[in-house]
Amino acid sequence: MTAQKFLPYLLLTSSAFSLAQVARCADQTLPSALSAFSSINSPARQAAANDKLTLQAAIAEALAQSPALRVIEADVESARGEVLTAQTRPNPELTVAPGIKHVRETESSHNEFKGSVALSQPFRFPGKRELLVSIAERNVELRKLATDGLRFQLSAAVRKAFYELLAAQRIIELRRQQLESAQTFQQAAARRAETGYASDFEAVKSQGDVITAKKLLGAAEGEIAAVRVELNSLLGREPFAPIEVKGTPDDVFANRSLPNLLDIAMAENPSLRVQALKAELAGLNLRKARLARKPDFSVGPSLEYSKSEQILGLSVSFELARKGYGRGEIQTATAEQRKVRAETDALRREIAGAITKAATQLSTAYSQLALYSPTYLDQLKSVVEQAERSYAQNATSLLIYLDAKRTYFDTLADYYEAIADVASSRAALESAVGVPLEIESSKSNP
Repeated sequence: MTAQKFLPYLLLTSSAFSLAQVARCADQTLPSALSAFSSINSPARQAAANDKLTLQAAIAEALAQSPALRVIEADVESARGEVLTAQTRPNPELTVAPGIKHVRETESSHNEFKGSVALSQPFRFPGKRELLVSIAERNVELRKLATDGLRFQLSAAVRKAFYELLAAQRIIELRRQQLESAQTFQQAAARRAETGYASDFEAVKSQGDVITAKKLLGAAEGEIAAVRVELNSLLGREPFAPIEVKGTPDDVFANRSLPNLLDIAMAENPSLRVQALKAELAGLNLRKARLARKPDFSVGPSLEYSKSEQILGLSVSFELARKGYGRGEIQTATAEQRKVRAETDALRREIAGAITKAATQLSTAYSQLALYSPTYLDQLKSVVEQAERSYAQNATSLLIYLDAKRTYFDTLADYYEAIADVASSRAALESAVGVPLEIESSKSNP
């Protein structure tokens, strides 16, 4: 049985033990305590638990509410409009120039109407239009890739906050049980002191345990409030809106070596794919700058009309480029291409460092979680139960009994935090790689 699979059993036994302890300290019978435990798992409480947020629902809500995604989706539509613009041919131009022609003859002169009509169709230099369309299409791909990358990173952030809140909920429940146990013991110690069966130290010590339990509960409440704010912000909710989650981090990554993770990232990381597209765009923009020196031209028929003559012609017009025209644009585009290449190299190194760090942290988190074996947790529970029985029979000291209880609660809290560290480290590694990694289900492990 893995540590994650042992968690539901551990929660059950720890709750039962705490209630049984309350029953003994308050001079109640064990059946009444078990009845109280049954009320905790009543149908009403189970129905309320069904309303808690699952990981899949949290991710879906975050993706639906993210304003950043809506901004990028609008950018995609804008880029598609640029493609249409690049594909559209320039409109033809019609020029009409009416006028008066003064005609001088030998003995007289007169005026007559003369007008000209010219129709011209602008054309881009061969290759320019296709190049502009390619640039616009790459911009669409770039924005789509940015959308996919943002979706993944947002999902990873939600996953991390979700598991942190899940662990915080378990810890705060544990601290409440610890406070309840300490208060019950304080009441029992006070009655024992009144009847002369306990010293004043026992009453003072029980009061100190209550203070410690309240401090730990307050710290747990502060931690869960901070995590709720983070998760609510990712989901687009009010920061302090009430939220509870349910689930268990019962999946682990498939066994992948660091070189394999690096290979996956170098091939599929969205940031690197964005850089690759930017490099391609920089090359296209350089070609565009060089083609800018090639003149566009216009071709069309023209007609000059007067009563005495009509002239039909064909006109061709184009720009005359001066020496050095377009050199500035070419220099700028060349520098931008070098910049993108340098940024790509820097990003590769940054991603490799992040993956190495996250993989190390995940390995450490797994090692720490493995320390809490089911055998050890069973032994811990047995020791606490034995200390409780011995103290009730005056066979052990008060300090040993209290130390056993404190060790029990602190160890469980550390265990829950270790589970959260694994989930957080796993999300950090997946975020560094940039793509979802294959997982192996631990449910098949007995």
